[in-house]
Amino acid sequence: MTLVSLLTLASVAAASIVAPRLPTYLSKREISINTSDYPAYTIGKLAWSYVQGLFWRNIPFDHYNASDNRTYSNRYWINDQHYKAGGPVFYFDAGEQNAHPLVAYFLHEASGPSSVMTLARRLSGLAIIFEHRFYGDLDSNSSPFPVDATGKAKAGHEAYKYLTTEQSLQDPVYFAHHFEPPGLERYWSLLNPTYTPWIWLGGSYPGIRGAHMRVRNPETFFATWASSAPTEAAVDMWTYYAQAERSMTRNCSADYTHVTNYVDSVLANGTHAEVDSLRLELYTAVQSSPGGKSPSNINKTEAESLSNVDVAYYLLLPLSFYQYYGFEASVQSFCDIMETFNQTHVRTTSNGGTARSLASDSGIAITYNITTAWQAFLTGIAEIDYDSVTSPSPADPLQGWSWMWQYCSEYGYYQRGNPQNPHTIESKFISLESFQASCDATFPGGLPSSPNVSIPNKYGGWHINPSNIMFSSGEFDPWRALSPASIERGSPNRTTVQVIPACNVSPANDTIFGIIYRDMVHVSDMRALLNTSDVNHQNLSTVGFSSPISTEPFYAGMSLFQGALESWLPCFGNGTYGRDMVSQFPGRL
Repeated sequence: MTLVSLLTLASVAAASIVAPRLPTYLSKREISINTSDYPAYTIGKLAWSYVQGLFWRNIPFDHYNASDNRTYSNRYWINDQHYKAGGPVFYFDAGEQNAHPLVAYFLHEASGPSSVMTLARRLSGLAIIFEHRFYGDLDSNSSPFPVDATGKAKAGHEAYKYLTTEQSLQDPVYFAHHFEPPGLERYWSLLNPTYTPWIWLGGSYPGIRGAHMRVRNPETFFATWASSAPTEAAVDMWTYYAQAERSMTRNCSADYTHVTNYVDSVLANGTHAEVDSLRLELYTAVQSSPGGKSPSNINKTEAESLSNVDVAYYLLLPLSFYQYYGFEASVQSFCDIMETFNQTHVRTTSNGGTARSLASDSGIAITYNITTAWQAFLTGIAEIDYDSVTSPSPADPLQGWSWMWQYCSEYGYYQRGNPQNPHTIESKFISLESFQASCDATFPGGLPSSPNVSIPNKYGGWHINPSNIMFSSGEFDPWRALSPASIERGSPNRTTVQVIPACNVSPANDTIFGIIYRDMVHVSDMRALLNTSDVNHQNLSTVGFSSPISTEPFYAGMSLFQGALESWLPCFGNGTYGRDMVSQFPGRL
């Protein structure tokens, strides 16, 4: 990890938010496949035209201003391989990222079955990936405004004022009612949501959007599978790292908390010499390599210039991949090194040997002292080689600006440290104020004084309870805290049940229909990774909306949602849909 990249991340608090999404890694091979074999289409009011493999039509800038006749091109991809007249449309929402890298994995199942294609096969449906406004590639995207080389809209907040919850939700509605895909001209009228059920699939932010759609536009989207959807927008999301702490071994959790509190105390109350010493020790550990290899030259000036926020984000390095990989696959190796004083090779009673266990149940700080725990923590940082964790994909520059605008303006999700939490593993120097300051500095003059979370929360937040929706979540998903399945203090603490509600009937307000995946984390069920040698799923990399550690969530979630659709689809429209599609549900209708 280079100094520049880390300081860029650490010095801007809001840039370090772990957004509710998965990164979109794609190799050159798959990029080549996408651009040559998987054309994108765009929807709107103009005639079709063909430009470099893309079909273009336009969509309104502003759905709520009749005098504004400006339009822009919005990308989408389809797979009609299994489509038969009358089959459902399965709409997969890409959310706050470039949709292009998802195409190979979701519409063409490059490494295993996907939710959208499994359902299309089963129900003779049409599969779609839709790109969110203001996202995409630098040279081809769904942004209404031109972007610069960094991916930022050149018009600044004058452009981003059109990136709102309401404008973004209206896009799919407009899209569905103006859906005229090339090659399927004879089905254009039939594919309208009036005559064909449109089914929304989405995880994380796209899951939020799908839940909102069932409240806002149930006449357009007949059913939704919302995975890991934090429907409760909140400025203060100190609970994000609480889930990670709960999943840890108790000794590692205890020491992480003790070290965090120790560092906060030194930064707040230590002498100048003590603070400089702590910064230098931590900086040296970050720059070190496995095997006790320290850098030959450490720039003390750079180390001593670290801000308190910089130091706070360095402490979170072991949790960098938790959201996607969970404790065992991403954090446990650090914990094992720390708790055994880097003697994980010794065969003890803890790992199948006969020697006495090196790790104490209560942790190093309690068994020995905080100084020993701090040194063990530094050893763990040094031995985990974060330099080797690189992505094979290019960056997603539009995402950085666009998603930041969205959480700064309407969603919040400021993942701050909470010193009142007795089990905190996040520094208090990552604060609400630091997040807001970064938002204001990035979009001067264009934001409310605090994210206006009432806008998305008007659809129900924690209490959202539409009909024809399934919610799914990982047991230790950091975003579960703000989902309908939340167990946090202040949440409604609803019970997740697998009893399929009747069509167009909401479940009881104290329950949600869905499933919680044991030991899983964020959006682990939208596809199954069967080809574990896939280049984009190595070295803690992953490609959107799947579990890199288990296929069970996909198959469990797919089975339950398919069962729900088989129960709900017969009541679509005037109730004749089930009879028309009886061949699609053998033994169920």
